[in-house]
Amino acid sequence: MTFACLGVALILTLLLTFVSYVQLLYLESLRLLRRESPSLEYFRETLADKIGLETEKGSLAFSLVKHVSLFLIGVFYLCSLVRPTVPHWESVVEAIFLSCAAMLVSTYLVPMLLFRRTKGRWMLKTVPLIRFIAFSALPMANLVKGFQSLLEFSRDTHGEAPATDAVEHIEALITAGAEEGILEEEDRKLIHSVVAFGDKNVREVMTARPNIVAISVDKSIEDLRQLVIHEQFSRIPVYEGTIDNVIGFVHVRDMFELDPEQRQLKSLRELMRPVPLVPETKRVSDLFREMQRDGSHLVIVIDEYGNTAGLATMEDLVEEILGEIRDEHEPDRDVRQESENVFVAPGSLDLDRLQDLFNFRPKEDTESTTIGGLVAEWVGHVPQVGEMVEHGGLRVEILAGDERRVGQVRISRAEAPTPVGAQP
Repeated sequence: MTFACLGVALILTLLLTFVSYVQLLYLESLRLLRRESPSLEYFRETLADKIGLETEKGSLAFSLVKHVSLFLIGVFYLCSLVRPTVPHWESVVEAIFLSCAAMLVSTYLVPMLLFRRTKGRWMLKTVPLIRFIAFSALPMANLVKGFQSLLEFSRDTHGEAPATDAVEHIEALITAGAEEGILEEEDRKLIHSVVAFGDKNVREVMTARPNIVAISVDKSIEDLRQLVIHEQFSRIPVYEGTIDNVIGFVHVRDMFELDPEQRQLKSLRELMRPVPLVPETKRVSDLFREMQRDGSHLVIVIDEYGNTAGLATMEDLVEEILGEIRDEHEPDRDVRQESENVFVAPGSLDLDRLQDLFNFRPKEDTESTTIGGLVAEWVGHVPQVGEMVEHGGLRVEILAGDERRVGQVRISRAEAPTPVGAQP
């Protein structure tokens, strides 16, 4: 009985090796970024049609056979090692050791060696065996697919968004690509940015109202020229009366194309171009597509009351994916490093940039999108100059501001408290 069980275990181990290799070929056929291999090429061009099984079904069928084989191998190794003169726990330990060794060799080492070192032509003679194994496992595979369909139907009837599944699938692909060394760190960050891009609304990426550089329609072309020289922006919103009534924008190229004499005669209203208005709740991905379609580079963002909440440019949207883009002539309005892990930044610093600097993201749900708003949310009031706030391992000191908003902050890591009794 002992030798019979051992013989069955060894046969199952050989079967497991073969099944694992076939499953590897099916899995590689499903990959977006396939690893080049003569055996995979031969499988896809010749063997797959002869087997006559869909790639996804074949992968599932051989995966199920592999797992059943692993279970049976453990059982038969245990049966072969149980002896009356040996304590049961020793037999169990030996069976576990042999099963793990068989699993390592049969499911990874040998299949990977065959995948990389052979051309796979020897498998042509095994097509009948592959078909027999695959179609024997098909009823079980169809049962599993049926359960998956029921689960998906249940989620749909409970109103769960399919988009969540899509994001989870993308996250799984990113993780798999990282583990296999296919995706570099920068590539993974870029894909994460693209995934997060679709979930954001315009309010999270816009330039807030207090930071808008705009000009009144009553001003002269010379006033506009001075403003452009000082602020270094290529598109300037134009308002009538107050900033809540933005009626267009001026492109500086239109101004500089005018002769000096014409600048004296023309008004801002004559140079203005129309500007689209969008709600702050609009999805960034939708806005991006609309701006591409219409050739727009600037939009004014309005709140639910129709007031100006901010503005968004095509550059703002692209930066959400690629990160900060700074022109060579663009003034440094952002972050200045004082020392290691100590930065001085405007109160309007975006929380995404804060995460880049300190790998910090608020654990609690927050409506704030800037460091100034976040600190005010933490303390429950508009913090005053000199006030220092520590939260979640971060220390923020208010350097400038007024009774309405935070102007500038110094950000650093909060020092961990020294344990009682510890030596200084």
